[in-house]
Amino acid sequence: MKQSIITLLLLLVTLTIGAQTDYSNMILSYSENREIFFHKYEPNLIIKAEYSSITEAENNYPEQLIQSILSATNQEWINYNTLGGAEKATEQNQSHFDRVLTMDKNKNFFKLHHKLTFTIGNIPTAIIKFFIHQEENEPVSGAVVMQKVDGRWQHTSNPTLSTLSIIVMRLKTTVLQGILLNDSEDKDIIALSKRVSSESGLDLQKLEDEFMSWYNPELDRYKIEMFIDPKAW
Repeated sequence: MKQSIITLLLLLVTLTIGAQTDYSNMILSYSENREIFFHKYEPNLIIKAEYSSITEAENNYPEQLIQSILSATNQEWINYNTLGGAEKATEQNQSHFDRVLTMDKNKNFFKLHHKLTFTIGNIPTAIIKFFIHQEENEPVSGAVVMQKVDGRWQHTSNPTLSTLSIIVMRLKTTVLQGILLNDSEDKDIIALSKRVSSESGLDLQKLEDEFMSWYNPELDRYKIEMFIDPKAW
């Protein structure tokens, strides 16, 4: 798969992950300071269902996993893409696989906007914002969480990262870049960056708390208009 040129930048964040009481398919550790990388796809990277079989799906990179997810034409393939295998994978019926086999690849694809990569307990982790483009439907936003285990990237989910994945999906790319890299000249983004940072850098718990305050106890329409991608759900 040919990738577009991306912007790759680096900063230090405080990543707070509490002890888990469930056995969901996410490998987690306790609070830790980690480097986080921000990738901006310029232009947006289009991913199509171009794999014809599971043997092509090596999933060496997060983008390859997304291509594998879009290409999967049987349950074994979906299980392969999912951390935890069949026990954790979403079970699809044959009609879903039939649609994948017959869909027009040029009218049904993913468009990637930006990506965060970091480690949790030394496990490479990534969250990618994308839009699903389907013929005769408006594009729908989403975010996929994945981890690299056993030498390949696999799709995963866990309540601990659910709010962060929504933030990655909803924020405008310019806003996320500005608060991660402190490179914005916009006064609102500069103020936001200060509110969600500590002495060591970005504090993801502060970011999550800030994000939630825009919606509860009441909508902060000014901040939502300034920071949220209007095309994201």
